[in-house]
Amino acid sequence: MTATEVRVPQGSLPQPAKRRSSIITALKGHVDLFLNAGSLIATTAITSLFGFAFWWVAARSASPEAVGQASAAVSAMTLIGTIGMFGMGTMLISDLSQLRGPKWELITTCLLVAGSAATVGGIAYVVVAQLWIPGLQEALGGTFGTVLLVIGIALNSVTLVLDEALVGLLKGPLQLMRNAWFSVIKLVLLGGLALAPITLTGNELLLTWVAGIVLSTAILSVALRRRRIIDSARPNFALLKGRGKSTFDHNLLNLATYLPRAALPLVVTAVLSAEANASFYTAFMVLSFLAMVPGNVALTLFAVASGDKRALTSKVRVGLMICLGGGVPVAAAVYFLANPIMSVFGAQYAETAGDALRILALTYVPFVFLHFFMAISRVQDRVRGAGIFSLFAGVAELGAAWYGGHTGGLTDLVMWVAIVMGVETVLVAPTVLRVVFGGAKRRGDSANSTSMTLHERAWLPLEYIRTVGPLYGVTVDGVRRALIGLHAADPKHRAVSKLDRVGARWEHMDGAEFAQFVHRAVQDSGDWSLDMDGMTRKLQSEPRGVHPIRILVGAGYIAIKVSHAYGDAGPVNSLVHELVLAASQGRAAVIPPLERNRMALPKAWWKQFGTKPARWKEGISFARPPEPEETRMRKWQPNLTVRSARSATTLKLMRKWRDEYSPGVTTSAITFAAFTAALNQLGLKPDTGGATFLADGRRFLDKDTRIDSNFCMGPYLSPQNMMDPASINTTIKNELATGRILTMMVLREGKIALDGAPGMPDPYPSELAIPPRPRLTFSNQGRHDLLGDLPWSVGPEWRVNLSVPTLNSPEGVTLTTSEMNGVLHLEATFHASTFDPNLISKAMEMVLTDPSALIMNARRESEEQTQVLTRV
Repeated sequence: MTATEVRVPQGSLPQPAKRRSSIITALKGHVDLFLNAGSLIATTAITSLFGFAFWWVAARSASPEAVGQASAAVSAMTLIGTIGMFGMGTMLISDLSQLRGPKWELITTCLLVAGSAATVGGIAYVVVAQLWIPGLQEALGGTFGTVLLVIGIALNSVTLVLDEALVGLLKGPLQLMRNAWFSVIKLVLLGGLALAPITLTGNELLLTWVAGIVLSTAILSVALRRRRIIDSARPNFALLKGRGKSTFDHNLLNLATYLPRAALPLVVTAVLSAEANASFYTAFMVLSFLAMVPGNVALTLFAVASGDKRALTSKVRVGLMICLGGGVPVAAAVYFLANPIMSVFGAQYAETAGDALRILALTYVPFVFLHFFMAISRVQDRVRGAGIFSLFAGVAELGAAWYGGHTGGLTDLVMWVAIVMGVETVLVAPTVLRVVFGGAKRRGDSANSTSMTLHERAWLPLEYIRTVGPLYGVTVDGVRRALIGLHAADPKHRAVSKLDRVGARWEHMDGAEFAQFVHRAVQDSGDWSLDMDGMTRKLQSEPRGVHPIRILVGAGYIAIKVSHAYGDAGPVNSLVHELVLAASQGRAAVIPPLERNRMALPKAWWKQFGTKPARWKEGISFARPPEPEETRMRKWQPNLTVRSARSATTLKLMRKWRDEYSPGVTTSAITFAAFTAALNQLGLKPDTGGATFLADGRRFLDKDTRIDSNFCMGPYLSPQNMMDPASINTTIKNELATGRILTMMVLREGKIALDGAPGMPDPYPSELAIPPRPRLTFSNQGRHDLLGDLPWSVGPEWRVNLSVPTLNSPEGVTLTTSEMNGVLHLEATFHASTFDPNLISKAMEMVLTDPSALIMNARRESEEQTQVLTRV
């Protein structure tokens, strides 16, 4: 085979619609996390930005005493409103999607309970402030301010539950709309008051806040009714039956989540002063804006992963990557720019709270771990335990703030809180890190298992079948003895291990266990009437299991289904060669394991691109399959089948034609072009806009580097003419020259490192386009002359040498080519429920009979079409 040919392992690819750019593929699997967190993050961003503007205007137009009074009232609204929720918002997020019947009956019931509980809590707060805490009594603002505060507490609790109910209804944009209106309305009202000829007090500032809640909720109500989202607004308290325990547990954890943040300004006001709280509150607001990402990502993590706990590890990894990778640099910037940031509010704020903001910036990482600890606890049904821990942690933070405020100033208060949060992080980090690294630990190398490499995990869902024969002297018992001998010599060899598809590892067995395992792995075909295609189809129809190697023996043939995680054409041909010889000779198989080179791909990529910045742009510009056109659909069921053909004369015909008409092209390019032309001539009208060409990445490795498993990629390429060998050959050659497949492999393995890899492929769709058009995948496995010394019972021209995938898209047609002792072997894999098997077989016969005629006819038709267009 010449250097321009594509030597590849045979496999199958996902549907063309799934083969997008590798950047999108790397993010695939976490779209739910991004989208569900998006509306919450946007809400927090809007309320924080407008809140920043609100307090900036307040600081410029009102006295520090008025700002301190209003901020203390808002803190009370947040704290007591959150307590008054009683965990109902979180309960609604988890229960509304499963509730049958009117959903708004449960929502309005929860709103009434939350509003009533918050009202009682507001009155209790006023009583405590009046009787025992003089600092808070001064911040109440008289009778009007007190009544307004209680109303605001109740309304705040109701809207908090309402917002989370909208999330539970998957109407996140509506809660985003309400919060946006709330932020704008209160800012506009404050601006109007600031321009009015009055002296602003804390009561006026609080009034704008409450008015914003009322008006934004009214706007939301109109939108809900216009869209007819509210089915029944009548409360039904019977719906709360059976939800008490989970509601209590979620409420306990919710309190622990919000308690330190909401109550700290109250502590500052009580132990220091309202003026000190004004500075602290602005500093804490900056941190709150920074901490919105981990808070919302963690909440979304609970919503997304609670339905699929197996996804928890990958979701936590990606969530931490977002929060730490994006947040830590920003926190560092806040640390170094604390004084300029605080000076935006005024010189007095920078002087009194600049150091406090620096310390608060250091608490960003603890915030991340605490939020993720809570989300993980929710998913793992450890809500009550996490709630108890977090409640004590919150009390400890408030106690530290009280102690720091009494023994020093604002900076000392914040420092003691940061110390407590650091201790909390040490306590909760193991829970988070166990999830992040737990999968690796379970999959890690040990006496009983070996973790898969990233490229092994990437190919774990896929398998392919190698069928050879007819042979003599190969029996079921002989193959079993060969594998038992291999296991005795090397019990950790991947060929004699068990696949753990969930944990992505190779499980090793002792001798007794493997003796039973091999009897299930190697079996008689069960039907001597089955030919080689029948044995192949039988293995195709079997579900994926724990066997990396599944073997059928019978009628002189051996069919081996091999997990792509084990290897591609090179390793599998070596496996087939040794197993057949060992079985026929009655000895143990001897298959030296290849080095498990985990750094081969990064090194190859760095050699190809890392030291050559001029090639970076070319290295990431991937071709994409065209979007499927909208068309009629019909119901469809998979029926994967294979048709094979071979010829001892075709290669000579191809080389003769090549030397005369297209020097330099490869026989594989001729085969691909001829097959496309045959399908077109038979009326199947294949998609000639492009095809997937499987390519081996080993060409980019150092000569002494060997890869044990699969090291290929299937880029989608668009030759100018899919029925012209020269066009296909040039396109493939140019693609391999770029080395883009290395970038595609790096991105895919990076995704797997974060997301994990599924052990099984995605299910087939249930519909098929009308009319179907063959979507082509081409694979050239090169020369299989290694198998020439097997105990064949027939000559080269009669030997069967099949390479067949076990997966294909509904419209997919995968053509595999190989050469063995001068014979060209073809296998076409497709669904008989999509295409007529007789037509596919006819296309292969046409390729083997006269490939040059197919190509020349296609060339003439193309020239005639060009002439017609030119005349027109």
